[in-house]
Amino acid sequence: MKNKKFLIIESRPYGFFSVFLHTLDNLKWAEDNEFIPVVRWGPGRVDVNALRPGAEKATSLSDPSYVGNDPNFLIKQQEIKKNCLYVDHSQVENSLYSCWDHFFEPVSQYSISDALQAEHKLSDIFQVGFHDLNISSLEEKFLIFNLHSYTPLNLWVYLYNKKDTVQDHRKKVFSYINKFVKIKKNILDKVDNFTKEHFTEKVIGIHVRGTDKSTESNIGQRPFISIQDYIQETRKALLSNPNASLFVASDNNEAIGEIFKNFPNNKIIVYKCTRMSSYSSSVPVHLSKAAGPQLGEEALVDCLLLSRCDHLVCTDSNLSAAALYFNPNSKVSFVNLKGN
Repeated sequence: MKNKKFLIIESRPYGFFSVFLHTLDNLKWAEDNEFIPVVRWGPGRVDVNALRPGAEKATSLSDPSYVGNDPNFLIKQQEIKKNCLYVDHSQVENSLYSCWDHFFEPVSQYSISDALQAEHKLSDIFQVGFHDLNISSLEEKFLIFNLHSYTPLNLWVYLYNKKDTVQDHRKKVFSYINKFVKIKKNILDKVDNFTKEHFTEKVIGIHVRGTDKSTESNIGQRPFISIQDYIQETRKALLSNPNASLFVASDNNEAIGEIFKNFPNNKIIVYKCTRMSSYSSSVPVHLSKAAGPQLGEEALVDCLLLSRCDHLVCTDSNLSAAALYFNPNSKVSFVNLKGN
């Protein structure tokens, strides 16, 4: 391992695709800075600025110059960590365990053990935004742009402002997915078989993200989205393909029931997943007792099935973003545009 530098990409105690998308940004950073990436989804940091030199002073004085412009790498012995929501708890004490391996193949030919024995840095999240000096250069550094707060991702900014560059952005992210992300065969087989059995020639995907999503609108970052908003956008999408089937992915059964009720003449397709009962549940499914590898697999399968749809109706969810990145050519109806 002499003369090799590794980036060990750790996890975060958040939803599957929040962790996944930030892993992509870590992979880009590793490539840009000539580090060999390995992924270890296990424990990760809750506070993105924990022990970052100068962060406390920068916040109190509203002056980002105190933190410099380097990523806030983990210092293993000092960080306060919490397990990834998708770990196998019987394995999590093993420093070589990564629940990434439940879902994906390794991102390089090297193992976690190789990385630990060589020069390496640890990262679970790069702080983006207020504590970075060169704001104008962030899009060069990061693919996804912002996952540490409720500030929208690049993708949603592009869609909200109806920028022509959104397609280029999606293709750029897809190029990293295509290079680094190899889905486990057993999971891909489930997606392939489900698609062959249930999908028709034209399929509109609907991703209804409910439960705790409504709390984000309380801090002024986005409009509140109701089930009716999804239904209205779906009706618009059906104008050009009235006989299209509807594939519905959601974190709650109430929304799926409403889709069945409002579109009795269309074939409706649903993959069997763990869900909360209510659209307004204060507890999201990934923070429920169901958390674990199986829940991660269900989220991944739903996302991949959405990516195989011709048209996606969605809000600014990380799962929706991933579906649009997995297939950069699908059409999208962005529900957040209501009234814009």
